[in-house]
Amino acid sequence: MSIEKIGTKGILPSNLVVIADRALPVSAEIVSLLERLLEDARAGTVIGLAVVTLRTKGNYDLKLLGNATEKGELMAVAGMLAALQRMVLALDE
Repeated sequence: MSIEKIGTKGILPSNLVVIADRALPVSAEIVSLLERLLEDARAGTVIGLAVVTLRTKGNYDLKLLGNATEKGELMAVAGMLAALQRMVLALDE
């Protein structure tokens, strides 16, 4: 089993990383995606975001940023959210 550990001696599944002794495990997949998005944003290829963030206590954040908030992009954003909804509903199949 491949394990990445930072500041801990625990054993975790290979897709989790502990970033501090008391921190909850963080999905390496989430960290990787965020790093790629940051690189793309710095390169200027990400011009807007529609973000849904699920928190550890079950609450969530919804954010529209950049071009995703512009009037001319509303239908594109609505389409992306509809596609996301289909993805979520397909998880139950």
